[in-house]
Amino acid sequence: MIKTCVVIGSGNVATHLAVALASHIEIRQVFSRDIRHAGELARLISPSCTAIDSVDDVCRDADLYLMAVTDDSIRELLLSIKDCDRGIWVHTSGSVGIDVFEGLRKRYGVFYPLQTFSKNKPVDMLEVPMFIEANDGIVAEELVALASEFSGNVRLLDSDGRRRLHIAAVFACNFVNYMWTVADRQLRMCGTDIHALDPLLRETMEKIATLPPAQAQTGPARRGDTHVIERHIGMLDADDAQLYEMISRQIYNTYHHEQD
Repeated sequence: MIKTCVVIGSGNVATHLAVALASHIEIRQVFSRDIRHAGELARLISPSCTAIDSVDDVCRDADLYLMAVTDDSIRELLLSIKDCDRGIWVHTSGSVGIDVFEGLRKRYGVFYPLQTFSKNKPVDMLEVPMFIEANDGIVAEELVALASEFSGNVRLLDSDGRRRLHIAAVFACNFVNYMWTVADRQLRMCGTDIHALDPLLRETMEKIATLPPAQAQTGPARRGDTHVIERHIGMLDADDAQLYEMISRQIYNTYHHEQD
């Protein structure tokens, strides 16, 4: 049973997971290369939580080591934190396989929250899907039990499936947010901003709650209205025009290739 934890990392994911876990287990330490960031999170968690910035200070007897760090840092930190194989080690990455732990730790897994986090924006963790992977069944049971303490949606998923899930999230969240950035830039040219699209965006989200996205697609490329597409492209700078043309071509080909 997991009762104690060391959080390795102090960014957005580390912050939200640590705060969610702190109501159920003891967070002993927060490790970060930047002691100020470690201190901020440690103070947020508990007066008894210690901020550290040296791998030598990581306690060696915790039940869980939660690595919420950049993908490239995971293996480096595993190699740096030596003689620390008592507890379960997990990372929170969508794209790094569980095999990053092989040969370096005995009990390990993945503790992946499917959500976009900003440090100062609250998130209802009960609604956040948690995807779990582990190197054996007992570890899986312990991680599922822990995740179920704060999430109402906990599932097992292997590394290949999680990578596919992460790709989907990049398309649905990161790329869409960039589209909103482009839209906001266009709107500011005519004296308004992204909030002019609030009703449209709400309706779009409500629509895909009842329809598959492929059936909900609308717009000039879906209709095959090449005159509107060409007019829009002519109004854009080179980068935005290239983006508009590429996406419009993809949409057009999806819905009109059989007729062409």
